[in-house]
Amino acid sequence: MSAATLTGRGAIVTGGGRGIGAAVARALARAGAKVVVAARSRDEVESVASGLRAAGHAAWGVPCDVADEASVRELATTAHDRLGAVDVLVNDAGVSASARLDRILLEEWNHVLAVNATGTFLCMREVVPGMVARKFGRIVNVASLAGLQGARYVAHYSAAKHAVIGLTRSAALELEGTGVTVNAVCPGYVDTAMTRRTIENVQARAGLAPDAALAAVLKTTGQERLVTADEVADAVLGTIAGESTGGAIVLGAGAGLERVNPPALEAPRGFSHGVLAPRDGRLLFVAGQTGIDLAREGAPPFVDQFARALDKALAVVAAAGGAPTDVARCTVYVTDMAAYHAAQKPLGAAWRARFGNYYPAMALVEVNSLAERGAVVEVEATAVIGGRL
Repeated sequence: MSAATLTGRGAIVTGGGRGIGAAVARALARAGAKVVVAARSRDEVESVASGLRAAGHAAWGVPCDVADEASVRELATTAHDRLGAVDVLVNDAGVSASARLDRILLEEWNHVLAVNATGTFLCMREVVPGMVARKFGRIVNVASLAGLQGARYVAHYSAAKHAVIGLTRSAALELEGTGVTVNAVCPGYVDTAMTRRTIENVQARAGLAPDAALAAVLKTTGQERLVTADEVADAVLGTIAGESTGGAIVLGAGAGLERVNPPALEAPRGFSHGVLAPRDGRLLFVAGQTGIDLAREGAPPFVDQFARALDKALAVVAAAGGAPTDVARCTVYVTDMAAYHAAQKPLGAAWRARFGNYYPAMALVEVNSLAERGAVVEVEATAVIGGRL
């Protein structure tokens, strides 16, 4: 699937009134989807939806409290009326809070869990049956780096986002083979109002200047800067376009890799000469992924095998908590070099659909045969997950 196939698809975006959710709604609309923008504030969702309509897109604002079961059911009914079918669900609605563990009130604990975790569950529960019946669906849950590791003073928020990751992975397993994928994106600190409140709290608590407070916040995740809402939206669209499921894709968190392209060498085109792994990164070796499905009769065409091999390799990367841009090295084995050269344009299109314009250090190797019967291409990779420069 590519972003182009979103044309005419129906999408719900919760938390869509501002920040990440609004950016996702805009990205989906630009990709051709019809979008229901949902959040508690009627004014905010209608502002985003009206802006999309003014730009020529199909969009509706629907107030919804995702922590309220009746409200979520009403959202689902309205969305089906407006969209015809819900093909895409992006769960972005969430709240944050900060307090020392022994000072977290039960009421606050319950509220954070209800919005972040229970709200995600309720929305998924409403749309999954229809997706399964149509044999197509894309669910992306906006979690957080805090859902993959602990953090001080946000035990309730971290617990809620861990629940979202667990829900994502469990649902992906349960829905495997139905045509419905479930993934999570896990950004570090994003340039949103929620993060600005966090920085203000650090300023007040530690008596720091704004720049120092920002630096202190970024240091906790190894980020060099705040992630933008548009970057998260791009990751969401990339996840929707793929076939992988059960992934938790990390954004920010110091996971960048340094390209090493010496001036003495010819400028690389379509690859990097070398990639320097971040310090403290986790190195992931991805075994050769053949682009053939033994459950199917006959061997798929060369380009299809290549695309499916990439999807399988990226499924391993996603399961380890990584993103396509964490792939540092990629080796492509082919049994027919002439076929490879003859198909360079569609192969490049398959690559860009999954990696954009990102190219790791790469190697191409011609082999006599591959282990899987009928396989003509295989991909292996090395990724660096969650490192710090």
